[in-house]
Order: sequence, then C-alpha cells, then structure tokens
Amino acid sequence: MTSNPFFSIVIPAYNRAHMIGHTIGSVLKQTYTDWELVIVDDGSKDDTKEVVLAYNEPRIKYIYQTNAERSAARNNGIKNSTGKYITFVDSDDYYLPRRLEMLHASIKDKGEPVALFYTDIAFDKHGVFTDKFAGENMGLNIHDFIATAVLGNPQMCAHRDVFLKHQFNPKFRIGEDMELLHRMLDEYPAIYLPNQLTVVAGDHDDRSVNEKKYNSFAEHKQTLDFVFAPTHPGSKTNAELKANKYCDCYFGIARYHIYNKQRGSAVYWLLKSIMAKPGHPQTKYKLNLIRHVLLNPAQAIKLLQG
Repeated sequence: MTSNPFFSIVIPAYNRAHMIGHTIGSVLKQTYTDWELVIVDDGSKDDTKEVVLAYNEPRIKYIYQTNAERSAARNNGIKNSTGKYITFVDSDDYYLPRRLEMLHASIKDKGEPVALFYTDIAFDKHGVFTDKFAGENMGLNIHDFIATAVLGNPQMCAHRDVFLKHQFNPKFRIGEDMELLHRMLDEYPAIYLPNQLTVVAGDHDDRSVNEKKYNSFAEHKQTLDFVFAPTHPGSKTNAELKANKYCDCYFGIARYHIYNKQRGSAVYWLLKSIMAKPGHPQTKYKLNLIRHVLLNPAQAIKLLQG
C-alpha cells in the first residue's frame, strides 16, 4: 500500500458483525487497487471488531470510538484518511468490482479537480434491484438541485481538501448528507459521472429509515429546520421546493404513527402534510387515510402498503 493512496474509503459501523464482511469483501474485489479502507467502529457491542481484524490486509484501518453516531464516525474516518480522494460505503452497502476503477478514470479525465464527484446508485432488496438516477444539474440553483436529486453519501467522492473543510454535522443522523451538500456545493463544484451504477445500497428491514420501526422522519424534520434557516446556505432553496420537502417529511412522520396505531398523531401529521402543500397530487389520498385512521386503522395500514 502506498503511504498516500488515491482513494480513502470510509465505513462507519455499529453492530454490523453479521453483514460488514460483505461490504469489506466488495472493496477487496476492486479492480483498482490503490486504496485504503478506514473502518470506524462506532461503539459496537457485537463482534464487529473481531470480524474486521480477522482480515489480513494492510490497506484496512480499524478505528474504535465511543458511540457518537454515524456523522461523527464519518468525520473520524476523514480525519484518519490519507487518500487524495475520499469516498464512502455504509456497512450494509457494497461496491461492484469496477467502482473505484471507473471513478479513478473519470477523475483523471477531469484533471483531478478539487471538487465533489457523484454517481447514481442501486438498491438491493432481497435480490431485487432498483436503480436510482441522480442525474446532472441542468442549470438549476445548486440548492434546488440538492432538494430534488437522489444524492447521498454512498454516491459521493470528493477531493480530500473538500472534506477537510466541510464535514458532516454530528448533530444529525438523518438527512446529514443533504445538510453537508448544501454547505459543500455552495463553495465547490459538483461533477456528475453518468453510467456508473457501481454502488449498491442494501435495502433491508433494519435500516434506520424503516418507517415502521423508526420515526426517522421526525429526525429528518430537525435537519430540514436547520438547513432552511436563514443563516444556512440551504435557505437559498426555492420556497416551493422547501414546501415539497416538508410535505413529504410530515407524511413520513404520519406513516410511522399509522403503522404504530397512534391515531391522534397520525391525523395531526397528515393534516400538516396537506397544509404544507394543498395542491399535492396525494392530497385526496391523505384525506382518505385520515378517514380510515379515525374509523378503521387496520385499513389505513393496508392503504399504505398498497
């Protein structure tokens, strides 16, 4: 391993002993080999450490920290990285074999700028793949683009100078990548790399965005409130797009309460979602949900499940 590899790949991990091996294996299978893998164990209570240290691979760094959540873990990984470009993969995601090779070729072709590169992403739910395309910003205000694009940290790869100046806000664990992007891309350029569906997110039932188990949209609302405050670059987002984000967020909170049969809270957040964007195509659907939440909660859950 060179002392300063081209890529540093950061993995935050918490109690992922049962799945991180697949993620690590996908990095070891990369056709491009000038990389280091920085795994930050965020206070795991399972055998994550033993799984990682079992690899006889000098390019893997293992770092343990007291539990401080994923944003702090990624920042710790950035701090301990030596690569020219820093990228990420979560402990339940994986790379296809040419991920780094294709990134490297594109970055070299662009002249290795101090910039953020981003790609598309695929989701793997029990072997069924769904492709999500971020797309290129076609002249939008960059903050409007962030508010509409499918763009998260597994798709990002940036020059280390970018990440040393703009890191994840440790206060947030849902929407933390969106908050970072509003700050980062207010200053640095973003370069889209099409035809690179080489990173795959594992869409499983224990993801933190599982709305049946976790009220993650309530946390996301806190991030939105912060991003759209007047002092944040995200405040430059178009007012209609802000309304769309809140409309979707409130609906997400409502779905959690519907699944957990909390009728009063479900109705409250459904009404908040409707009021945020009365002309939304789903308004009639939400009104129907309110009726079922009040009269037949089990039917409301069936409506959500399609």
